[in-house]
Amino acid sequence: PSDGSTLLMAHINSHALAPSLQPKMNYDVERDFVPIVLVGVTPNLLVCNPTQPAKTVPEIVALCKSKPGQISFGSAGNGSAQHLALELFKQRAKVEALHVPYKGSAPVITDLIGGQIQFTFETMTAATPHLKNGRVVALAQSRAKRSKAYPGVPTMQEQGYAEFETMNWYGLSGPAKLPPALVKRLNEDVNAVLAMADVDAKL
Repeated sequence: PSDGSTLLMAHINSHALAPSLQPKMNYDVERDFVPIVLVGVTPNLLVCNPTQPAKTVPEIVALCKSKPGQISFGSAGNGSAQHLALELFKQRAKVEALHVPYKGSAPVITDLIGGQIQFTFETMTAATPHLKNGRVVALAQSRAKRSKAYPGVPTMQEQGYAEFETMNWYGLSGPAKLPPALVKRLNEDVNAVLAMADVDAKL
């Protein structure tokens, strides 16, 4: 129902990439949804298993060049933000690498920890719990500026790849027929909450 009781936390994959890359979708972003508010934007983090010997982007590039098409990078699926980050890396670094698509981030991280794949450009959201417990290591982040959450992790641009920038965004959407006045109120309310110091710190 278009009464504001049910909203969707939309994502770059569901509301930007999939509609652009997949010819047949069972929803139309512009017809079926109304955007309410941007909740956040995060980088992708280039992460690996702690036992992986390559610990910088130049070392990964050298590894890929020494074994063309053999170094594996997982992603949350074909056409996902993680996959496109890998393709941008391959293009800018002029390397070949093996793309291993999964169905979502959880199995990517599981196999990265288990050593079945070597690297992934994973979302900060999915990678953070595993970075905190030391099961994966962050080697780079993909936005132009370092995230406040990871001030010690260099960007891809800082490691020699000018204009390399990929990101994930999250935003609330509602049903297409959500009344404009309600959209405005929800937008204002969510922005007020996002501006609260404790909410900002938690996010």
